[in-house]
Amino acid sequence: MNKTVGNSQLIQKMNRLKVLNYIRRNPDAARPQIAHETGLSVASLTNITAYLLEKGLITENGIEKVGRVGRKGTLLRFCAETYGLVCVFLSTDAVNISYTDLEGRIITRIRVNVEDMQPGKVVDLVCENVASLVCEHSRQKILGIGVAVTGMVLEESRFVASASLKWKEFDLKEILEKETGIPVFIENVSLLKAVWYFCCNNWIEKKNMLLIDLENGIGASQFYHGEINRAMLGEIGHTTVEKDGDICFCGNRGCLELMCSEQRIIKLYENESKETGATLETVCEKHTNGDKAAKKAVMECGKYLGIGLANLVNLCKPMAIVINMGVYENLRPLIECAVKEMKSRAFPALLDNLEIREVTISEENTIKGVAFNLCDRLFDIGFSGNIIE
Repeated sequence: MNKTVGNSQLIQKMNRLKVLNYIRRNPDAARPQIAHETGLSVASLTNITAYLLEKGLITENGIEKVGRVGRKGTLLRFCAETYGLVCVFLSTDAVNISYTDLEGRIITRIRVNVEDMQPGKVVDLVCENVASLVCEHSRQKILGIGVAVTGMVLEESRFVASASLKWKEFDLKEILEKETGIPVFIENVSLLKAVWYFCCNNWIEKKNMLLIDLENGIGASQFYHGEINRAMLGEIGHTTVEKDGDICFCGNRGCLELMCSEQRIIKLYENESKETGATLETVCEKHTNGDKAAKKAVMECGKYLGIGLANLVNLCKPMAIVINMGVYENLRPLIECAVKEMKSRAFPALLDNLEIREVTISEENTIKGVAFNLCDRLFDIGFSGNIIE
């Protein structure tokens, strides 16, 4: 290909993606506003929006109502319904597969409980159900597959290393793409929850925020100056907070997520109370009723969580911390204990005006995080596919 032609086509693709992504993030934007924000000429923008309308990626949605001088513009919005995504969440005991539109609204949902999450078994289940979704919705409509996993995702969304899944650098991306013929992007589930939360909550004025995920272990993600910081935090749940602590399933001793886990709370309670067969619900109820053994177990685990939070505050200097409660939704005294411990250990100057918010992020909203992230990847200039030419 002629170099000049190649450069021209690349610039054209970049401009089309710039406009599409602006409309995705700014619903009901008029052409004059889009031209101003993207720096494109009106003529270029007219050609680009005509292309995106033809592709079914945007649609016209009425006339703007602002009182500015001149002809009122036609409003444009992202058309999420034209195409679909396959969003997969691999928990420790199930494969959850959803077919969604481009904004993560669930159309079809499949859940398969799995006792042994062996990589080969998981791949077979995902491929089998993707094939079923292709038959139902057509291959042309499915733009990509997004996978949420507990654990680290290495080398550009390729290898999964997960202590909870007992996977060691398994190349899930390559195998799924080969078997399905569909682009695949894999990401840590805590990061994807952060993608959803920070996209859907107007905390942009907070330039540096952390989301701490207490579901399926402990994960953390950083929202920094308007974007998820993918280079930070990693497996915070497997940092050491007790050098002589119990052995974690990752092989290390005294990991943060082990020292304040549901299982450890129950174990501490049973050791202190001499009871057996307790559940987290049992401990919650006993704690509410003032049981000393339950209070002691909750305080000890809360202390270790507080140490982990203090370490994050000292490392990242956040303006706000969002805690996804997970299994601790009904055990708020543990969080109260953790926050108290954090405040006793973190640098005092870093605690000034630090906001802490407790939330519960549902599976549906996690799926939306998968979809948001997948669209960001598919509509990025670095993606080699031909959705946008």
